[in-house]
Order: sequence, then structure tokens, then C-alpha cells
Amino acid sequence: MQSTSAPWQDVQDLQILAQLAAQAALSSDWQEAILINKKILGVNENDVEALNRTARAHVCLGELEKAQKIYKKVLELDPYNIIANKNMEKISKSSGNGHKSIVFNYNLSNLFLSEPGKTKVLNLINLAPPNVLALLNYGEQVSLNVKTHAVSITSTDGVYLGALPDDIAHKLITFITGGNKYEAFVKSVSPKSLTIFVREIERSEKFTNQPSFQTNPITFFESEE
Repeated sequence: MQSTSAPWQDVQDLQILAQLAAQAALSSDWQEAILINKKILGVNENDVEALNRTARAHVCLGELEKAQKIYKKVLELDPYNIIANKNMEKISKSSGNGHKSIVFNYNLSNLFLSEPGKTKVLNLINLAPPNVLALLNYGEQVSLNVKTHAVSITSTDGVYLGALPDDIAHKLITFITGGNKYEAFVKSVSPKSLTIFVREIERSEKFTNQPSFQTNPITFFESEE
């Protein structure tokens, strides 16, 4: 009889399991991410990185109490853990308001819906240090900040994260100063990369017939077949 177990279940290498857990998170497969991280924790129950990944998965599923319990364990093991401290603060603020909302708890199935001409996935340049990027969560909202010749990206509390490449920045500067409005969210993040999803949410009359982003298959951010 053929086994129906997931391919990762027979994997023993913790580093490979950690990579698979991260891939599951990037695919928004939070249940799978939890299962993979639990296997890691079955070998080492005090693996702080696996605990943080598990807690984040629970957050993205809206299971804040479970996430909070895990973050508390992380802080017992590592009281100065930046990721756990930041996310515990967010959860506490959310709970204090008497509801289950949190800044990175979105309906992720709808958050990254593509709309031709209105949305774009962008890779940032001139990134912040890895310890800053480590604080980010999948689906977390970020801010676009227009300068004279550049557009920088910051967290909602003003921490610099990176910048848009010059060509797309110049286009967006024109659109934003002309009245267009945009929102942006973390699409993927690692110590050496940060990708955001940008959506046009309001178009100025000045640009009624001008899409914010190219709709043809070949653009600066897409490889030519």
C-alpha cells in the first residue's frame, strides 16, 4: 500500500525542515507550516526559530491565543528575542481593544489578489539590516514614502526597510504627487530580500486612462521568455 504521508515527514535534517517550513509560510499554507515546525520541535522543543515560525502561523490563522502562548515560551527562553517581543506587543494591543484584529492578521486569501494595471509585486533594493527585516511578517502592511527622486518603504511605525528600484520609483512619484493612492504589504521576506505587493486604491482624474503598472507580460520585474 502506497504511503500518503507528506514528503517532509521522513526528513530528519532540521535545516531542511526549517527551509520547508519557511516555504510553506511563503505559500500561505499555515497548517502545513505548523506541522513541519512541530516536527522540528519534537526533536528540540526549545528551538526558538521554530517556535517563532509556529506562532506566526497561528497569528495568520487568527489563532492569537495559541500564538501568544508560544511567544511567551520564546521569551522565557530568550527574554530579549526581538521577533517575539514585537509580536507579543501587537497581540497585547489587539487584545486590549477587545477584538481579534492585528496588524498582520489579514484575510490572506484575498490580500494578494492581482488586478491588471493596478497591482504589482516588487523587489526592494538598499535593504535594511537582516535584524530589521527579521521583524517583518508575511502580510504586514508597509508604507510608501515619496522623496524628491526616490520612494522608500518603511514599517507603519516609520522604520526604514528598503527602497523601490529607480525606474518604478520615478513612475510612482509622478502618480502619487498627481493624486493616486496606494497600499503595500509584505509578500516575502528573508535576511537578504524583501518583496512587497503594491495595490492602487485610488486613481486621480488626471490619470483616468493611465494604469499604474504595465499590463504586458514583459516588464522590468519579469524575465523575458
